[in-house]
Amino acid sequence: MKLACVSDCHMGYRHRFKTQRLRDYEAAFNDAVGKAMESEPDVVLFLGDLVHHSRPDPVTLRAVIKKLIEVAQKKPVVLCIGNHEIEGHLSTTYAPIYSDVHGNIHVLSSENPHVVIEAGGRKIGFHGFEFMRSRERAEEMLSRISGDDLKGEVNILCLHQAVERYLEPHDVSIRSLRDVAQKYNLILLGHVHKRQKIAELEDITPAYYVGSTERISFNEAENPTGIAIFGDDFRNPSFVGVESAAMKNLKLKVESANPEEVNSKIRSVVDANRDCKLLRVEVDCKASPSEISRDFPEYSGQFTILDIALSSQAGESDLQMEKTSLSEGMIREYFQKTGSKDKDLEETCVRLFQKYGG
Repeated sequence: MKLACVSDCHMGYRHRFKTQRLRDYEAAFNDAVGKAMESEPDVVLFLGDLVHHSRPDPVTLRAVIKKLIEVAQKKPVVLCIGNHEIEGHLSTTYAPIYSDVHGNIHVLSSENPHVVIEAGGRKIGFHGFEFMRSRERAEEMLSRISGDDLKGEVNILCLHQAVERYLEPHDVSIRSLRDVAQKYNLILLGHVHKRQKIAELEDITPAYYVGSTERISFNEAENPTGIAIFGDDFRNPSFVGVESAAMKNLKLKVESANPEEVNSKIRSVVDANRDCKLLRVEVDCKASPSEISRDFPEYSGQFTILDIALSSQAGESDLQMEKTSLSEGMIREYFQKTGSKDKDLEETCVRLFQKYGG
């Protein structure tokens, strides 16, 4: 038996409202599914947050459904329902519709928590339910479905939940998982974007967070992206990398209080990382943040996202706050110092000041 696992694709995420990021998520999703199929799996499992919004835009929804059907025409597909796919206090979601578009697509939910598929000459049972934010409800449902007669020769628990010690606040405790772990040959989870083993269950059954196919914030810059492939030995999966957008989160400490020197060092770091489309530079300096540039128009078009985050080492006594009055000259000076070449915006700001600034 071979199982290909894909998780947290977040299709349709409008990261910083950048159109290119929409293309990044779709490219990573397509690469992940392509590599999953290249492994010649018996089943393809999606562990939730296939889409980022509970009501995905039509272009995203069409791309997802088209790809799911493409896979389902060749292999059985099992899907979990993630937190991003659930809307409102009624916990409504489009995800169960996937099972209506093709008979080889199966969606796990509290109404349909057990799916048994013939694969690799054995009956493989997939068991799970939709994301539940309430710890009480999630652990109650976990106990209930685990108490059912599990029909598979091999049984796999599939969840999209925050496990204690791996994400806080958590909605499934280690204790509750240990209470049911002996019922399963393998436990797989989505939701946490860093692929890792659940070490606290290792003595009972292998358990893993699969990770994500694309990063959704600079906090995830160091996380590898990819999919997991499981053969008969569940304790030794292989992780296959997915082509995702290059992302870096760098820290820069500058002892100088001279703003020109700080800005120069920021530029040198940015210049050295032009190959990275998603770049965040955390700048710790002695200069006043008000004197440090956050916008560098000369790099326009070279990065999908260029984020300069500032913190100052200057003490209160080093900072001089001055009350000043806004003027037309100050507005024009701002545009000049920031290097903005948007004359229409400059004239609009001046016009609005002249009309309302008095």
